[in-house]
Amino acid sequence: MKAQFKALAMACVMAAGTIVAAPVFAATASPVNTTFTATGATNLSIAGINVPCTSTFVLVTDGSGNVSVTQATFSGGGLCSSVHANSLPWSVSLPTTTTAVINNVNVSASIFTCSGNANATIGNSSITLTGQISSACSASGTLSISPTFSVH
Repeated sequence: MKAQFKALAMACVMAAGTIVAAPVFAATASPVNTTFTATGATNLSIAGINVPCTSTFVLVTDGSGNVSVTQATFSGGGLCSSVHANSLPWSVSLPTTTTAVINNVNVSASIFTCSGNANATIGNSSITLTGQISSACSASGTLSISPTFSVH
């Protein structure tokens, strides 16, 4: 009986250790070691002021399929010339194969600065920005990605 209890206890410890040690897998992008360009019409809303621009992001995948934004530029009329990306690169988390979080986004326009995480949905040829970056800032728009971008 004592031996059976020890065996059961050891099996429980091993099973618990396996569950606790199980890694959380996030999605990765491919092809790896590739530079992508994402360009499209976007709208940055800063303190209630809409700033429609054409945004161009340069995305890079490393050898493990991790993604980062290494450049971000904004062009167009109005206030677009005053929008600047700061604190690059921005890492990109891929919690699923269709969602992304651009971490630590930091953009400034005139006297305002927006910083926080930007949510996005992703496809093979596009990324769509959706929602709040911070309490006073949000971003929206769809950018076309070239070459084809895959998340798995």
